[in-house]
Amino acid sequence: MRPGIKIITAALLAAAMAGVGIADEEAAKEGLKKHEVGSQKLAGEQDELSADVQDLIEEQTAEDVIGLLEEVEEIMAEVTTSLDTFDTGGPTIAAETEIIEKIFEAARKRSQQSGGT
Repeated sequence: MRPGIKIITAALLAAAMAGVGIADEEAAKEGLKKHEVGSQKLAGEQDELSADVQDLIEEQTAEDVIGLLEEVEEIMAEVTTSLDTFDTGGPTIAAETEIIEKIFEAARKRSQQSGGT
């Protein structure tokens, strides 16, 4: 291959690779934007659910149920903060799991106190 053709081939290859990089970068930016919008939406929903938990706390008379729901409310506030900063990683998922477990435990205790099984 002649030196001039090598240079042209290298330039075309570099241009093609740069085009791929730009397309990948644009896709990454779009994906990040969708992630941010979704995270913000979840943060708003989490905040609304936290208000519901506050209402539940006010309705309860059993100290153990109140304690669990107060823990839930505290964890929900932490998760809302995480989601507001677009943190949807492992610790945030673990906190959401802990919320579910504590709500389940509070419901179970409440059911037992009401004479349920």
